[in-house]
Amino acid sequence: MIKMAVVTQHKIPKWKIEEVEELTQKLKEYPTIIIADIQGFPADKLHDIRKKLRGKAEIKVTKNSLFELALKKAGIDASNFKPYLTGSNAYIFTRANPFELHLFLSKFKLKRYAMPGDKADEEVVIPAGDTGMPAGPILSTFGKLKVKTKVQDGKVHVLQDTVIAKPGDPIPPDAIPILQKLGIMPVYIKLSIKVAYEGGILIPGEQLAINLDEYKDQVMKAHFNAFNLAVEIAYPVPEVLKVTAQKAARNAMSLAAEIGYITPETAQAVISRAMAKAYALAGAISGKVDLGIQVPTAAPAQAAAPAEKKEEKKEEEEKKGPSEEEIGGGLASLFG
Repeated sequence: MIKMAVVTQHKIPKWKIEEVEELTQKLKEYPTIIIADIQGFPADKLHDIRKKLRGKAEIKVTKNSLFELALKKAGIDASNFKPYLTGSNAYIFTRANPFELHLFLSKFKLKRYAMPGDKADEEVVIPAGDTGMPAGPILSTFGKLKVKTKVQDGKVHVLQDTVIAKPGDPIPPDAIPILQKLGIMPVYIKLSIKVAYEGGILIPGEQLAINLDEYKDQVMKAHFNAFNLAVEIAYPVPEVLKVTAQKAARNAMSLAAEIGYITPETAQAVISRAMAKAYALAGAISGKVDLGIQVPTAAPAQAAAPAEKKEEKKEEEEKKGPSEEEIGGGLASLFG
């Protein structure tokens, strides 16, 4: 007797097919995809984030295997995503820049109740007033926490606000049930972003955090250097050429005074410089040679000094480059 093998075909649930189709459509529609770790993340807090991102991004919680299938259907290389498709994940689809979205999420602080081993993210205070807790063994717990109490109408009343933990301090385990009953949430939580995908590039979550003050300083420094270079090479935009022309005029005036080139504009500078040099020379040789003239003693020196200082100041200005006001005026031109 010949036995025939029976092949059982596994039927894929309809919801999985529809889920993959939906994910594929979103992968094609949105330029930025973010994978966030939600292992142990409270479902109600994820719902709060979803509401906060409404109009800015869509959040989808699904199986990693279905997301991987959707990547393949969307024509995206799924192999690079493998290290991130573990545990419980939320998939965020957005048109926003991933750095912008990361900054938005980092500012959106959520709180949860304390658990054993937690440290306080803010000062933890048990407030004065009626706790609503019946008197009994709980009084000894308040005593351990050094919280002053009294019993009134069978309820525990706290006599004064009491700090039981400062930011960074471990939260006393004995305080956890009391904090929960009082509705105090001293621990911040936020989505932990694993990776972002934009324009075919994967950006690890830790690289998405930006120090705005440091970044601003870097941009300003880059602008300062760019504007200096633009002035040096006479980059042809109005704001730069204005500063370049002023610099060229100063250099030309200085050169004209040095070589004695006289025009209506340079005459005063040429004559002043010549007089300063003449007085200086006359003063140096007046004791040795009879010049037949009376050489002023104080005035020439005083006249020469400002002229020399003026030349030194001009040289310093040339070394320094354009002023901060001139550089600031060129910002719009160079960077839009």
